Amino acid sequence: MFENKGLVIESPGTLKMVNIPLRELETDEVLVRVRYVALCGSDIKLYLGSYVALHKYPIVIGHEWVGMVQQVGSGVNTSWSIGDVVTGDCSIFCDCCSYCTTNKNHCITIEKKGITQDGGCSQYSIVKAKHIYKCPSLHDVKALALVEPLAVAVQAIINRITTKELKRVKRALIIGSGGIGVMTMFSLLELQIPDITIVDIQSEKLSLVSSFGYANVHTAVVDLAGDTSQLGAGFDLIVEAAGSGVALRKAVELANPCGTIVCVGHQKNVELDFGMVMKKSLSIITSIGSAGGFEQAIKIIEKNHENISKMVTRIVSIDTAEQYFKNELKSSATDLKVLIDLN
Repeated sequence: MFENKGLVIESPGTLKMVNIPLRELETDEVLVRVRYVALCGSDIKLYLGSYVALHKYPIVIGHEWVGMVQQVGSGVNTSWSIGDVVTGDCSIFCDCCSYCTTNKNHCITIEKKGITQDGGCSQYSIVKAKHIYKCPSLHDVKALALVEPLAVAVQAIINRITTKELKRVKRALIIGSGGIGVMTMFSLLELQIPDITIVDIQSEKLSLVSSFGYANVHTAVVDLAGDTSQLGAGFDLIVEAAGSGVALRKAVELANPCGTIVCVGHQKNVELDFGMVMKKSLSIITSIGSAGGFEQAIKIIEKNHENISKMVTRIVSIDTAEQYFKNELKSSATDLKVLIDLN
């Protein structure tokens, strides 16, 4: 039907561009012409062979993507039009089990695009209609490739913390200025948090955050293992987005009494002063996955797309992606978000 070049990790360290045959659409499916795929830490770990959760090889990578509707199955709601800009779920949920009624990211039959089932890094991708979301027709759609990581932040903060608790937040701290850390900043801006500080040990990424020009957002280069007195008084809400035990311990130390800590960084075993957690009456919320956050994330990107587009610090064509993974991956560690252009 179409030539369909895609990127497949065949095994750790081996990524190839291949032609992926397309089948006929089922009645509840949509054919999407994919425009951009954003690389995530999980894509890199799958390539390096260091991904520890459930996964498979070979795998078409990519779960952060934006594209346009190319064809619609006969049973799909007629509100979809050819050319509509869309993005879609990473977590493929059944929508009918007991966990789906509470948090679709914990569906009993959960599959993950680009991790346990083929992802979106091909020029054309077939997706169930219930797993795609309509996006605004922005002049530059690059920012919309980042809906999925922003949906992770929305799900962790806006969807998981009560409105009452969010209203009492005057000072918020984000530990880590990687992709998810910066996306939590945009979620906090949406909530009109008066004072937001984002810290990292790398100054390059913080410089980009400073360039956004938000008056209530402050940045600081901080080594959490050292002196943090420059951060001043405590915080009502702390987002741990670094995946570091040191960061989580520091969050407990810096949190105000009755404060909330949100963990979106992937933690392993960690030693924690739980006595301090108790004495401060802290709430620790953990979250994983983006399902449930897409509609709000799309609205936030529509409002802030110029700054969110700045998060894209490198674009790689599909024809040069194999070369990028082999030779440039390590040298791009300071990039905030890397896109693969599938056009």
